[in-house]
Amino acid sequence: MRSPVRAWLRLLVVAVFVALLSFAALAQNILDFDDWMQRIDDGSQDLQRHIAARDAQAASAAAREIEELYGLMEKFFEKRGDAAEAVRSSREGLEFARKAQRELAAGRFGNARRSALAIAHGCRDCHFNYKPL
Repeated sequence: MRSPVRAWLRLLVVAVFVALLSFAALAQNILDFDDWMQRIDDGSQDLQRHIAARDAQAASAAAREIEELYGLMEKFFEKRGDAAEAVRSSREGLEFARKAQRELAAGRFGNARRSALAIAHGCRDCHFNYKPL
């Protein structure tokens, strides 16, 4: 015969274990998020420098990385919930990175520069609400 106290203690241990795992996963997501933001900031500056130097290949690579990172951020905010504005900002950043790639492929450095600046401005606007979390 099992004691109700033992059953309750087992349940409590399992609940604490699950809570600790959830907290660890959340902490990892936040660390990933911080890394992504820093990489987008660095990539945005690289993108602008490469466009100014008219290095389409390096600029396109920077824009591709920014696009991938914004995709990760979009998923992060969708999963987090209660962050519709951040999801929208992530999608806009992703679209500006795609647009920069298209403009670079067509040799339109001026248009690509405008997209790169829009990425930089989008970072600043989003940080007012979401950095640090």
